[in-house]
Amino acid sequence: MKKIIFILILILTLSTAKLAFSEDKIDLSIKDLIFSKEIIFENEKFDILINLCISGIENLKNFNSQFIVSIFWDKPSRFTHIDSKVIEKIEKDCIDVKFSIDLSAKTFSSSYLPPSGDRTLVVQIDSGHQIKEVNEENNIVEKKFHIFKLTSKVIKIFINNKIGYLNDKEIELEIPPMIIKGRTMVPLRFVVESFGGEVVWNNDDKSIKIKFEDKEILMWLNNNISYINDKKYALDVPPTVINGRTIVPIRFVAEALNSYVFWDSKEQKVTIIYEK
Repeated sequence: MKKIIFILILILTLSTAKLAFSEDKIDLSIKDLIFSKEIIFENEKFDILINLCISGIENLKNFNSQFIVSIFWDKPSRFTHIDSKVIEKIEKDCIDVKFSIDLSAKTFSSSYLPPSGDRTLVVQIDSGHQIKEVNEENNIVEKKFHIFKLTSKVIKIFINNKIGYLNDKEIELEIPPMIIKGRTMVPLRFVVESFGGEVVWNNDDKSIKIKFEDKEILMWLNNNISYINDKKYALDVPPTVINGRTIVPIRFVAEALNSYVFWDSKEQKVTIIYEK
C-alpha cells in the first residue's frame, strides 16, 4: 500500500513539475513575409510586412514581453544586418511588423554583396533568451527574390490590347496578346526582336527558329513539340497564327531566352524582363 501511495505521489509530483515547466515556454513563429513590390530594381525602395505569431505568453508571470525582429541579407551576421525593431508589447496572438528598405542606402548592403541578382532576405525573431521556446526553428524565415539591374530591358503588354511598352516607350503591336486554353499567347517577333534576337520562318515545314545569344529554339505551328538547343520539350499550347501573325506561349519562350515573366491578374498585364 505504501508503495502504491509513493508511486502516486511521484506521478503527481512529475506532472506538476511538467506543467510548471511547460508554462515557462512560449512559441514564436513567423507566418509570412509580404513584399510591397513583386518586381524590384536597383536603388528602389520597398516594404516588407512580417506576420509573426506568439502563443503561451499569457501563462508567463512577471515577464516583460519584449522581442527583437531583425532582417538580414542572405544569412544573419553583423556584416549583413539591415535593420531591427523591438516589439515592446504584444496584446494578441499575431501582429504585423513593417520594415522599409531603401536599396540606394549603401548602409543596407555590404560592399562584398552584389547590388542585383538572386538574393535572400532573412527574418529572425528573438525573445532575448529570457525564456525557453517550444521550437526555435520557427524563429527564422527566408524569402528568395531577385533584384533587377537598371540596364534591363522591360516589356509590358496587356491582354486584348495592341498597345505595349518597351522600357516605357509606347509601341503598337500588330496583334494583341490573348489567352488561349489558359495560356498567355503573345506576338513572337515583337518579344524576340525587342531583346535583340532573330526569328527565322520556314514556310516548307511551318517551323519557327529563334536565335538568341547561345540559345536556339525550334517550334512548329500547331505542334506541341519544341526544342531548346536540341533538348525536347512539350508545350501546353502550340504556336498558332491569328490574323496572319504568329503567337506563342510567352512563358515558355521568355524563360528559354533567360528572361523573367510576371503576370498581373488585376491589370491583365504581362511583364517580361531581360537583364543585359
